[in-house]
Amino acid sequence: MQYRPRTSFRAAPEYDTGERWTIRWETRRPDGGRWNEAVTNSREAAVERARHLLKLGFIVHDINGPAGVYLNEKDALQQLGPAPVPAKPRAVETSEVS
Repeated sequence: MQYRPRTSFRAAPEYDTGERWTIRWETRRPDGGRWNEAVTNSREAAVERARHLLKLGFIVHDINGPAGVYLNEKDALQQLGPAPVPAKPRAVETSEVS
């Protein structure tokens, strides 16, 4: 006999509109223009995936949605890329002469 938990709660499946968003990415710029692709079902998921890829140091070529290019490489890096690390102020060494 198979165990089935008794609960009235059931997780709702993620709402899928049928749209497909594609992120074209690569570890380094390809010679032949062939990019890896990751496919998601929402704009938010595509943006989050692209942000993660940029954080890992990969190149995100573009994000495409049902209407065409949503973000190109320059805009994706500018909007989603890691924030620049501010330079630490240099410590001033003082020498005390007695």
